[in-house]
Amino acid sequence: MPVSSAMSHLYGYIYCMLLSNALVDLPFFGGALYLFGSAVMLCVTLFSRKNRKYLPLHGKRLFVFETVIIFILTVALIGLYPTSIESSRLWALYAAVALCLLGDAVSQRVTRLAASQGKKPRRLFIVGGIVLLAMIGAGCIILVNTTDGGIGWPLSGGFAVLVLFRAYAIWKDSEPEKAAESSQSREKSDSAPSMTAEHASTQEPVLKSAVSVRSVSAYQSFEWINIMLFALVELIISTIYALLATRSEWMLPSMLIGVAFTLASVEAAMIFLRRTRNVKRKDPTWLLLIGLIFCIGGSVLCGWMLTKGQVDYLRVYLCLTIVSIGGALSMSGLFRIHQLMPDVMRLVGENALTEYRKTRDTDVELARLFGDTLALIALTVICFVNKDSLPRDMGQLAARFQPMMILPVLLVAAGAFLSVFRFPLSARYISRLYAFLQLREQGEDYPVMREKLENVVSGAYRQPFLTRFLASLLRPFFRYRLANEDHIVVDERNPILFLGNHLEVLGPILATLWFPVPVRFWAINQMMDDQKKVTEYVYVNTFSKVTWLPVFLRKLVARFIGWLSVRVLSQMECIPVYRDSPMKLRETVRKSVAALESGDNLMIFPEDSDQKYELEGIGKLSPGFVMLASAYWRKTGRRLRMMPVYASKEKKTIFFGTIFEFNPDVAFAEEQNRIIRETEQQIFAMAGINPDKEDET
Repeated sequence: MPVSSAMSHLYGYIYCMLLSNALVDLPFFGGALYLFGSAVMLCVTLFSRKNRKYLPLHGKRLFVFETVIIFILTVALIGLYPTSIESSRLWALYAAVALCLLGDAVSQRVTRLAASQGKKPRRLFIVGGIVLLAMIGAGCIILVNTTDGGIGWPLSGGFAVLVLFRAYAIWKDSEPEKAAESSQSREKSDSAPSMTAEHASTQEPVLKSAVSVRSVSAYQSFEWINIMLFALVELIISTIYALLATRSEWMLPSMLIGVAFTLASVEAAMIFLRRTRNVKRKDPTWLLLIGLIFCIGGSVLCGWMLTKGQVDYLRVYLCLTIVSIGGALSMSGLFRIHQLMPDVMRLVGENALTEYRKTRDTDVELARLFGDTLALIALTVICFVNKDSLPRDMGQLAARFQPMMILPVLLVAAGAFLSVFRFPLSARYISRLYAFLQLREQGEDYPVMREKLENVVSGAYRQPFLTRFLASLLRPFFRYRLANEDHIVVDERNPILFLGNHLEVLGPILATLWFPVPVRFWAINQMMDDQKKVTEYVYVNTFSKVTWLPVFLRKLVARFIGWLSVRVLSQMECIPVYRDSPMKLRETVRKSVAALESGDNLMIFPEDSDQKYELEGIGKLSPGFVMLASAYWRKTGRRLRMMPVYASKEKKTIFFGTIFEFNPDVAFAEEQNRIIRETEQQIFAMAGINPDKEDET
């Protein structure tokens, strides 16, 4: 399911519009016929017994609804609409569109058979090539014999190029998937026990496997993202390219330029993704959201253009470029989720990857059918609005293509946008998942890490989108660089406890914005508990002293900060610190040890809060955090790694020290003093401060 396969209808759709324009002077009719044939083929595929059993209940209902809609559109488009077309070439158009679709079907069938055999059998490709050449010959004979003048041969050449290009694209798109699946199969065969007759007999295990796949929240959200994104791509193709088909005399060059803009935009987006070094930019949800923003922006621009009547090819090309970039980014994010799903199944105990692929393939076909249905509705409306005439000027064009035609695109894009928020796995947990599976293959077991990941994929975790949004707003105002970042050595089996200077409120903010590895913070419990308590705490300790603001405004701001604090700290999975309750402080240590066991790095600011925070260097440290290192050793038998961190407001830099470990062989009081001294010395050194000279002055 690479990016190009998600836009697989583009070439056939455009060719059928050009062909329909040349044969019957109605480009929309040819595009609608192509989408209709594609939808019918998908219905037949989904209705087959081997695929029907993998459809969920809502999928079966959606399938029935789409089938009824397609039947109604069939009667309208093929039964009623052609009665207004008096052309002997109509049957040639039907035949050419059918051959285009048949070529797609043959190419897909040959590729799937080759993939199922795990190799590329020469005989299979030879037979497939002969069938494709026969269809090309039949299409050329039909087009040459039904057209006058010299237009028949160019149309025939375009038909041949289309069939061969689509066959090559389908075959090429299957390469990354086959490579990934064969790699996963090898990993599975190396780590899984041998298959017995009990596992291989009857179809009942297949159905149970399909149910277990759909019970995973991560897959459920992936399913809806699938449906919405494919529908969005189909709608964008049908709507934006329909705008280019409204002037028959310039249709061919405008279509070619449109394709060039699309391919160039997609390739530029792919180059950017391949070259970026920022891991967060490769987060699938980041790609999905950014791509959808581009799609929505291009659609809004198109709607505004129609509303104002300012329709010209340059603006259409601009809209096409924007939505093409958005489609490429979105489909890249979807493809990365698609690659991730087999590993999610391995985590939850799903061993039948073949059944998973069947379930996934069925959902992809259902998503494509949904997209084809929506696009077909839009083109059918366009056909009946234009009837047998095309707009002759920009005023007619704006009148025929009302902004309401863009509304379905915006609605589907909004639905896709909301579905992305349901996906639970961020880049942080994706890397954790890969690390855990690798450790498990090596024979190591980390039950706490496994339990955490299972909670994430089951839907108990929601990605911190609000925190990401706020961080993106704040980063331009807090531009800091990182020094000695290479000192951080990531080890999922033994995370790091980072010890930083508080720098008033700036220290936690900078760590949230610029830390190169994911961390969880210690946070005072008064800022994480019930929202009313947090609001009261903020008002009493802060805004009650701001006398220059009206009382109602101070309470309103405190209430907003209370709501924001609870949401943000919860999304960041901060661990509450109960400074006023020694009994509850044990709960802080217990949760911290569990977080370390699950592979989470921790970030704390151990300066004594009863004293004023130092703006340079670091103030007196509270020694209580060393109890965490001791508890971690007693629970896991591993020495906790610690690293001092210093944020310099003057130098706009975050410095990272060197890692040192807790030593359980030394008396606790002595080790506690050593850790305090080591932390202070490293932070003073990074700050460029000599504490001895400071004491003398």
